[in-house]
Amino acid sequence: MKHRLKACAALAWGNARIVATDKRGRAILTLGYLLGMWLLYYLWQALYAGDPTRAGMSFSSALLHVVTAQTLFAMMQAFGDWRLAREIRSGEVATALTQPISLPLRHAALSLGRVLAQAAYFLPAFGVFLLWAGLRLSPSSWLLALASIALSFVLLFCIDFVVGLAGFIATDLWGITASKDVVVQFLGGALIPLAFLPAGVQTILHWLPFAHFFNTPVAYLTGQSSEITPLFIQAVWALVFVICAQWASRMIQRKLVIFGA
Repeated sequence: MKHRLKACAALAWGNARIVATDKRGRAILTLGYLLGMWLLYYLWQALYAGDPTRAGMSFSSALLHVVTAQTLFAMMQAFGDWRLAREIRSGEVATALTQPISLPLRHAALSLGRVLAQAAYFLPAFGVFLLWAGLRLSPSSWLLALASIALSFVLLFCIDFVVGLAGFIATDLWGITASKDVVVQFLGGALIPLAFLPAGVQTILHWLPFAHFFNTPVAYLTGQSSEITPLFIQAVWALVFVICAQWASRMIQRKLVIFGA
């Protein structure tokens, strides 16, 4: 176990360094992020032009929710599905399967490294935007917020990993990944706050994993929630997702052995 943890740490650090050293890519992504936040500001300002309160949320609270959720999405978009699918198409996955760490654990380490590197340049840009817009985070508990962000990473990674495994049976994953991103953002509360949805839909989404992709960590970060129940539900779904990802990986590897690939 100790050697596996060291190997995962090395993979995460190595991938973080690769992402962080792409200075031109970092500059383009940061500028694109700030432009997106600026457009969101004026979009939500227009939506609130005729009514200072919508769905029980003021303009500042709704904007803070959306920009925080979009920042989390930008940070945790590790492209694990594309990376795994590329390894499958190129045949590199055969080499990966001979390594001493499991396929899910290896890709989790690579995704974590990319997320940490992206956080290093998205978070300062996020801080600049908050200052410009006159907004501030006011978490009731940083411990709950950070724990929820970590669980959100687990949920999103597991989805990416399972989608990436579809590369064994699909020749083009673009449609699948694009649909996945839309569903994750909309039902997770990254496009619009879940408070704008009907009450019955909100209740269903909070018991299902969808609300815990972004809505739960954002609620902790912005001080909208201080209860531990959403974190407990999120942890349960994270455990379920990990078990499902490991099961899917074993099934795919069994198929490879059966067919001699």
